[in-house]
Amino acid sequence: MDAEPQPNPTTFEEAYERLRRSVEELEAGPLGLEEAIARYEEGMRLARLCNEMLDRAEVRLQVVLREPGSGGAES
Repeated sequence: MDAEPQPNPTTFEEAYERLRRSVEELEAGPLGLEEAIARYEEGMRLARLCNEMLDRAEVRLQVVLREPGSGGAES
């Protein structure tokens, strides 16, 4: 188990990769209880972070699509 928590990832891709690795480690096999709980907690934190990043990206896209001349749904 890592002695210190890692800082928050700054990009979606970094957060998603760390989440994927946490899931793989949990699925791979025998971890001690404390290590498994720490991996689960980290995975949940990263999943929330990924969702927040995706939500912000969706809002940005909605704003762009509403702008005149953006080629959005307005006709």
